[in-house]
Amino acid sequence: MLVGTTLLAVTAASGVAGAAPDAGQVLAKPCGYSESGGRAWYNHCTSDGSRIQIRLDAVAGLDTNRCVDPGETVLGWAFEYRNAYYTGRLCPPR
Repeated sequence: MLVGTTLLAVTAASGVAGAAPDAGQVLAKPCGYSESGGRAWYNHCTSDGSRIQIRLDAVAGLDTNRCVDPGETVLGWAFEYRNAYYTGRLCPPR
């Protein structure tokens, strides 16, 4: 018993077991299309500052293209879209 208690104390003191991810790690969305909080998102993961064209796969109605900036873009309500994907085209800079 003493060995387990000592190990727990050493692990807790070192911060390894109790290390929590920072806010950026918790809140970051995956690259590409995702859904959370009832919303549809597109995260354009880039380091070059490019704006890209994505295709929105609508549940009802016509699919549409949209330009997105680097980072996370809310597309609308999740029930409106099935997916969104990069078309391979760049959009003009703002």
